[in-house]
Amino acid sequence: MNLPKHVELSQTVKACKNKAMTIDEAAVYISVPKSFVPVLADKCPDLIIEANVVMAKRESNGPVIFTLLAFIGIVVIAGLMQ
Repeated sequence: MNLPKHVELSQTVKACKNKAMTIDEAAVYISVPKSFVPVLADKCPDLIIEANVVMAKRESNGPVIFTLLAFIGIVVIAGLMQ
């Protein structure tokens, strides 16, 4: 089963060590012309292009940290009420 090229590009970039690769490297890896890589990156909401590099967007840890702090606050308040 063949994946769509934009999904293949997204998975390729995310699999890299720094979650980034040049447009030339990406074009060679997924076997498309260099001019087609920006079009594929535009189809993926989790990819951005800066200069000559395709990068995966970093995920935010804000909701996780907020949930953790709220849980700790509830535990502290419950401990003080006893």
